[in-house]
Amino acid sequence: MTALATHAMPPDRAVARQSLLYIFRERTVALLAALFVVLVMVSAYLGWSATSTVNSIYNDAVVYLTAQGQPIPPNPVHDISPLSLMRNMSIYVSLIGALAAIVIGYQLIAADRKSGVVPLIGARPLERGEYLRGKIAALLAANGALMSVAAVIATATFLILPQVSLSAAGWGKLLLFFVLAYGYMVMFGLLALGTAARTKSESVGLLVPVTAWLTVTFILPSLTGNIHPTAAINPISALAPPPDTTFFHWTGWLIGPFSVAESFKWLSADLLDYLPATAVTGSMVPPLPDFLLALILAAAFAVHSVGVMDFTRGDYDV
Repeated sequence: MTALATHAMPPDRAVARQSLLYIFRERTVALLAALFVVLVMVSAYLGWSATSTVNSIYNDAVVYLTAQGQPIPPNPVHDISPLSLMRNMSIYVSLIGALAAIVIGYQLIAADRKSGVVPLIGARPLERGEYLRGKIAALLAANGALMSVAAVIATATFLILPQVSLSAAGWGKLLLFFVLAYGYMVMFGLLALGTAARTKSESVGLLVPVTAWLTVTFILPSLTGNIHPTAAINPISALAPPPDTTFFHWTGWLIGPFSVAESFKWLSADLLDYLPATAVTGSMVPPLPDFLLALILAAAFAVHSVGVMDFTRGDYDV
């Protein structure tokens, strides 16, 4: 008995392990995860294809200009940062990546409530902190797996492209981008985890984080920068300066701190070297503090929601 107790898995790790096993079997999560990976591969392919096409055209031009005895201009591939080839990845993270994180965070709590095991968990000598740590660990691990796949694909793309090469600083900025993207996904996952634990209705538990995601991704950017929904899915158009009017000056300054998607895109553009040199944010809170504050608030909301969760009742109220 003593040996078994010594080697018993800690409660929080057991909760995390069981939650991950369920998440990996959930079809909706698997579908969104597969879609995210495919889009990351598409982003890498688009970067590779654009670079290869420009380089091929340049090589043909070199042959022609050499035969004509004319001067050869520099290769345009070398005039832009290689990191900008991955700019579409920021859009896929803010769209499919965040949505996948919402479903993961929601299912981590909703699965226990819908299956009726919450009262059983509450009857066991399991502290709320252990349950919370297990769920958050599962959330971090699941999102980490998705982001690790994206990082591997991006790294492989740069390694197989002979036309471009990243310096040590470039690799560091690429790593920071994936840390940023990981934090962005975790933020929405924490929000969904909190609403799944807090709300009394199953549909509301998922509707609230999805509505928040739609609001910060499409609605707020249109109010702060006149960014239409179609432009919000374009990494370059999303950074266009807002109209020089009093309305957008005030909305950008006041509503800008709530538009976390814009802060994420701004930081992503800076890390991936496609932020225009003349770009200036109109928000009263700079992008990085705004992003960190949103992440902290999402974590605090998740912790509080699980802390007040009723472990004497199982299913959602009808």
